[in-house]
Amino acid sequence: MGYNFVIQPFHDFRKWETEGYRTRDAHFFQQLEKRKDVDNIIIINRPLSLAERILKGDSIKNLGTFIIREKFFSIRKIGEKSYVFDFYTPDFFNVVIQKRKWWDTIFRTKKITEKIEFGLKYLNIFEYILLVQNPMAIGLSERLNYKFLIFDVIDNWLEHPQMKSITPTIRSNYSEVEEKADLIISVSKNNKEIFTENLKRFTEITNGVDFDKFSVLGSVNFNTDTPIIGYIGKIQERFNLDLLVRLANLNKNYQFNIYGPLLSLKKEIKEVERKHQNINFIGEVSYEELPKIINTFDIGIIPHEVSKFTQSMNPLKLYEYLSCGVPVVSSKVNGVEGISQFVSVCSNDDEFIEKFSELIEKLNYYDKNEVRESLDKSFSWENKTQQLMDEIIKYE
Repeated sequence: MGYNFVIQPFHDFRKWETEGYRTRDAHFFQQLEKRKDVDNIIIINRPLSLAERILKGDSIKNLGTFIIREKFFSIRKIGEKSYVFDFYTPDFFNVVIQKRKWWDTIFRTKKITEKIEFGLKYLNIFEYILLVQNPMAIGLSERLNYKFLIFDVIDNWLEHPQMKSITPTIRSNYSEVEEKADLIISVSKNNKEIFTENLKRFTEITNGVDFDKFSVLGSVNFNTDTPIIGYIGKIQERFNLDLLVRLANLNKNYQFNIYGPLLSLKKEIKEVERKHQNINFIGEVSYEELPKIINTFDIGIIPHEVSKFTQSMNPLKLYEYLSCGVPVVSSKVNGVEGISQFVSVCSNDDEFIEKFSELIEKLNYYDKNEVRESLDKSFSWENKTQQLMDEIIKYE
């Protein structure tokens, strides 16, 4: 008899369906699916409010086969041993009033946990591990009859610029995590500071990479001989736009291609693009195209502000750049040191510019295969999932 996992991911399954399995939670799910010692995996999607259903309409996908389809609840089978639980609520005004705090409210609703228990019983799942990866979903633990509770700290939401309006709720939820979780894992050891000295079990499990996916040799054809400097990631307050502009001004013969959704700085970015011909914000790209995009880069950059928030993270892009054979220049954020000799780590903007210039001079001497091989295979998602399973076995 193997393990059963009930997972409330950081991003829900709908995001994986539309954007690809590009995130930490999605990679853990994929690896657990492959394991012979895992019998069933249940994904608990964030409940959809009436407000969101009106806003998104037909853009909501429903992959898989429905095995239960009620007005406010459904179960889809999406794999040989994987299921998605979806919830639909008539909430409208509560969502408008509470905004992000509504996530916490809805996950504490008795009707949600009752439907989860009903679904598990229907699937003959009576003993399971509950893995929660979103601090706004810890309320699920109030009524669910789990065997073992794991919480995965992916970012420190107390430091998240876009979550300031719900900081008191987040702080309270982290306290609840500390009280209830049998194991806390995290992308960064710095996140241990979120909790008190009484914390029971905390283990750092950094991010990883799909080596097979990012070892492809093909690339997107831009029909240009101009060297390309690239960035992949969300554009928000952590992105050092001033540093990017300085780099572009000093290297006008290079094209700076920035990929990722614009979550903030939109007005500033529009002005930067207007003034600088060699800076291009391209927007989000599909996960399937990502390796080919990165293969167009001569250098991968991580120009992030160094803050408590970025010190709580672990950049996936670092591993993806290296897996494609692309050398990296990065701000001194968490997780970039000691990974590879082909990562130049910088303490400030001036050092970033200096090390970038040094790397430009050496570009013709780099061997892509050597850069790829510099990233230890222990950073595979398969190995990261094994680390998680090893921690579970310790509990037993």
